[in-house]
Amino acid sequence: MIIEDDPQMARMLATLLEFEGYATVICPSPEQALDCIREGRPDVVVMDFYLGRARAPDFLQTLRTDPELRAARVIIVSGDDQQVAARAAGADRFLLKPFAVEELLEVIRDLIPPRQGGSG
Repeated sequence: MIIEDDPQMARMLATLLEFEGYATVICPSPEQALDCIREGRPDVVVMDFYLGRARAPDFLQTLRTDPELRAARVIIVSGDDQQVAARAAGADRFLLKPFAVEELLEVIRDLIPPRQGGSG
């Protein structure tokens, strides 16, 4: 799942991930992020640190206190070095923009264990 207030960036990330075989969902707005995660149950959430007037640490604080959603794996991305704040808020990983596609894919692969059997 992609939570990004810049629609162009969200579409670009979705296209890159889909090209690599991942199913993606773009949350329509940061205000709907918790509902999107609750409904979609994504393996990984890629979200921008700055979401309009909201910030990822505030969102993560709410996410991590929700018993249904606290296990969600979250990758925070930002053009500012906000790694310390992102990790302190409960992000599983942080990537500084601009990042290489392979770097994002490596982080996702690290967070999602391989599925056993079936078609994946």
